[in-house]
Amino acid sequence: MDPQSQTLAMILESADPAPFETLIGHLMSSSNDQRSAAESLFNLAKQSDPNSLSLKLSHLLINSSLPDLRAMAAVLLRKLLTRDDSYVYPRLSPHSQSVIKSILLTALQREELKTIVKKLCDTVSELASGILADNGWPELLPFMFQCVSSDSPKLQEAAFLIFAQLAQYIGDILVPYIKELHGVFAKCLGGPSGWGTASGDVKIAALNAVINFIQCLSSSADRDR
Repeated sequence: MDPQSQTLAMILESADPAPFETLIGHLMSSSNDQRSAAESLFNLAKQSDPNSLSLKLSHLLINSSLPDLRAMAAVLLRKLLTRDDSYVYPRLSPHSQSVIKSILLTALQREELKTIVKKLCDTVSELASGILADNGWPELLPFMFQCVSSDSPKLQEAAFLIFAQLAQYIGDILVPYIKELHGVFAKCLGGPSGWGTASGDVKIAALNAVINFIQCLSSSADRDR
């Protein structure tokens, strides 16, 4: 095993999160040499051990006390779970896939920093757009409806942000839920029983979701509703 592979194995196999946190931290380093070395290790991990890499990134989302590391982990995980040249999800074991989906929803509930919540929404949306059509994430839509019905403005906004992106990517998946969506949109955006206390941010997120959803409806009656 060459020295670089040995270093990577030590980082990925360590029960101590510090070496992996250092690697991710170095990806944000202002030192070109440090950043270049970290990028080389990260790319090697992506090719040789995507399971360990994806799981380590996921655990950073809920275990790291450093906001910069949680934000970077969300961005890096999104890139790994986006259907392009870096897409690793099909190469992950069923166990890894299940753990990552579960941690993403847990992180959405736990994270308090709005900028990171938005990055998590992007990550969830990217993954969902690639697997929802094949029933690859049956827990997601019930979770989102639970969020919009919750008393948490943070979770309400997060769910609407995800709905907006899904409507853009895979709107046909959402069409069977038009009655439920119409109900939550009407409630948020000011029907007779509207959320008088809904924050401006929640309403803006809901409005974005409505606009994207309307554009993916083929029935004029559905659009008029």
